[in-house]
Amino acid sequence: MQNRMTARELGAISQTERMRLADDVCMSGTDLRRFNCTHDGPTKLMPSRLEQLGIDAAYVRHDMVGTYRDLERVCASCKSVRRCARDLAKGNPQAGMGSYCLNSATIDSLLVDDALPTA
Repeated sequence: MQNRMTARELGAISQTERMRLADDVCMSGTDLRRFNCTHDGPTKLMPSRLEQLGIDAAYVRHDMVGTYRDLERVCASCKSVRRCARDLAKGNPQAGMGSYCLNSATIDSLLVDDALPTA
């Protein structure tokens, strides 16, 4: 129901406002209208995966804003949320990184970045 309300709210604002909002979240206006995340991947699973891998999610969120927003956007479009949740619940954040995690390349690049503080 929340997703439908959000879609109606986006539909109710002007094209100019929608473009301004899309720009604020680094998306196109069309992508913003299609964006409809029905799971908690971007808010819980993705930060948990980062933390379990030893990456300080708060640092990335605050100091690498564009990267973090991209991680959230990609995670929101993921269809493997249940599998991801199971792997993280088992404490195995590396499981599936190469086979289903759409953010694996970005996360791998964060892992090799020596300047990143660890959790």
